[in-house]
Amino acid sequence: MWFQGRNMRLRIWLLVVAYLGMVGLAVGQSLPVNPGAPSVYVVKKGDTLWDISAHFLSSPWLWPQLWQQNPSIENPHLIYPGDQIHLVWVDGQPQLQVKRTIKLSPTVRVVRSPVTTIQSTLMLPYLAQDKLLTPESLARLPYVIGDSRAKGYLAQGDTLWVDTELEPGEEWWIYRPDQSFQRDIGDREVARVVAMKEIAKGKVTDYADGQSALELLVFSQEIRQNDVLLPAPLPSEQLDMSFSPSLPPSSSHARVLGHLSHMNYIATQDVVVVDLGHRDGIAAGNIFQLYRAGAKVSGSKGEYQYRASGHKVSYALRDIAIGEIMVIRPYEHFSLAVVTKAVEPFSPGVIALPPSQDD
Repeated sequence: MWFQGRNMRLRIWLLVVAYLGMVGLAVGQSLPVNPGAPSVYVVKKGDTLWDISAHFLSSPWLWPQLWQQNPSIENPHLIYPGDQIHLVWVDGQPQLQVKRTIKLSPTVRVVRSPVTTIQSTLMLPYLAQDKLLTPESLARLPYVIGDSRAKGYLAQGDTLWVDTELEPGEEWWIYRPDQSFQRDIGDREVARVVAMKEIAKGKVTDYADGQSALELLVFSQEIRQNDVLLPAPLPSEQLDMSFSPSLPPSSSHARVLGHLSHMNYIATQDVVVVDLGHRDGIAAGNIFQLYRAGAKVSGSKGEYQYRASGHKVSYALRDIAIGEIMVIRPYEHFSLAVVTKAVEPFSPGVIALPPSQDD
């Protein structure tokens, strides 16, 4: 990706007050701190909030309750490499406090980047540009018409034409409409989105008669007629990554519809599409546990067998927990989520539910 070399000056805000009510532990109930949790942890370069929380908690979504902002330091909601995180107990409850120790010479100023929830380079492409578009939005984009020589393959420096007048000098990214996803949203209404696959980058050199010429700057695969253009992604410093691990609405029941990696199976750090969005109360940072549906069994004593097509089900065996995902970008009716844990490779169709607060 062209985004990965950029300076990641990204903020992670620990929204303590907002999430205290969401987690909702019973009064007097102690947070489940890992038995081997360190009393002091020094934040390392490359750490993520997810990594750090795993040192103290088996349930990362409880992090906001464990975090105690320190009013004596500047920006207490940010964590930086080199900071010391102390595990303390206050009135029988565990809390984390940060001690910021900075030693600089009088003539040197070091700019540090704060810790983000998960790897910045993993989230950035999905936050910097739309990866899911409705068919209506897709129809309004500039489309690739072709090139004047009708070449089947374009190389760097070649020129292609699109069916919209664009401003010379602007850079545009070229995408291919890829997989489509759909879900019922009630009253016989169906919501649909199309995943966009990034394939090239170009610069507008000319326009006339409702068309524009685009010089090809970078490409990862062959460009075809009817590929579409999207504006250049937002620079990293303009992106909002201000979310912490949190619980979704308790009634949430989602399903993994697919993934964007084009591999046979889904694994840790893959990005998946789920069939809930912000219309369903989903927000960035929401955590879901993944379950594979348990086997269906038909028959009676002495004749039990796994269900064959058309047989009545006698038992539905318990679903199997296979991993966790965290929402990184909700859309209206769908969301993109990153797989933070997978105990086994899995395929689309698995169930995603809010994690148990007793885990």
